[in-house]
Amino acid sequence: MAARIPAYRQAQTAIKQYIEDHHLQPGDPLPSEGQLAKDMGMSRLSLREGVKTLEAVGILEARQGEGIYVKAFTFDSIFENLPYSFASDGQSLRDLLQVRTALEEGLVGMVASQVCPEQIGELDALARQMVQKACDGQTFEDEDRAFHLTLYRPLNNPFLNRLVELFWEVFRRLHGSTGVTHWNLEQTAQDHVAIVEALRAGEAEQLTQAMHGHFRQIKERLDPQNSPDAQTPDPPQPRQPVHK
Repeated sequence: MAARIPAYRQAQTAIKQYIEDHHLQPGDPLPSEGQLAKDMGMSRLSLREGVKTLEAVGILEARQGEGIYVKAFTFDSIFENLPYSFASDGQSLRDLLQVRTALEEGLVGMVASQVCPEQIGELDALARQMVQKACDGQTFEDEDRAFHLTLYRPLNNPFLNRLVELFWEVFRRLHGSTGVTHWNLEQTAQDHVAIVEALRAGEAEQLTQAMHGHFRQIKERLDPQNSPDAQTPDPPQPRQPVHK
């Protein structure tokens, strides 16, 4: 016998179907709670529970004294919960880096033909700030985040911007929780300088290679034992016979 679906889950499904059937857009209001419960043939309590769960995942927004509205899609609910779905270990960080690398390396070449001089100037200023802070022994998380968001702005893709922001922030949180300390500040800053120089040259392939070098450096930081610069331990020496 199939398990009975809880009333609040039925309410969730019914509300989402109502939004789809009535072609409601972000910012559109839903009917009053009483009317909606009547239309869906359920109790107000079940409807209220369904609304609460859909609020929690960012589909609905209940405005005090105004009613219930369809909410614009964002990654906010994912953003708040995703870090806790990852284990605080190096493997989770490497998995996320693999996805982030594929996303940014795959799209950065498109920026070369669409970026304007003003945006290159913004990126150049951020890269210079990173270099200065690195020379002073300071980290530059704010500048790093702003750099990557500014870099993809010419593509005019809000969905991409939110993904880049999401991956960047979750990566930062995981990075902090794993205790990774191998971070060459100056090299990281110079990676961003190389990206700006490739943008100025207008060469998509050069830009992709610059981004590839940046992420390769991050990967080596996470796996220092696999870095080309890692020292290979000397092979064990044969034991000398002991003469008595």
